[in-house]
Amino acid sequence: FAAAASVDIAGLLDTTFYDVQGNAVTFSDLKGKYIGLYFSASWCGPCRRFTPKLIEAYNDILAAGHDFEIIWVSRDSKEDASNSFFQKMPWVRLPWSENHKIRDLFSLTQQRYIPALTILDPDLNVVKAQARYDAEYMSQNFPWN
Repeated sequence: FAAAASVDIAGLLDTTFYDVQGNAVTFSDLKGKYIGLYFSASWCGPCRRFTPKLIEAYNDILAAGHDFEIIWVSRDSKEDASNSFFQKMPWVRLPWSENHKIRDLFSLTQQRYIPALTILDPDLNVVKAQARYDAEYMSQNFPWN
């Protein structure tokens, strides 16, 4: 996919992420892991339905021993709504101050709508641009490439 090839994934992810407790996770902490880029928003009904299914898949994937982390990328337009929705999530998020990176990151999904989940391998190659179905129905087959 041409657009994905032109995106500087490492540059876009070279920041500090935070979990719901405020613990910092740096880009270097993610080295060697599969990374899921999860795009969703509080106002999106399908996102509110998919997030609990993704949490279940995430927990199953970690329990199976895979090195995997999800980075949530909010598509909310208001920070307070984004923060409230994030409270339910067990992974890290792209800081609100880094929202200028969303357009380039979202291009990796090869789709226009949310929720969207894209899987990167430990070398930051897109191995599954559209992994929503896989996460929902085939978590046991991770990393779905």
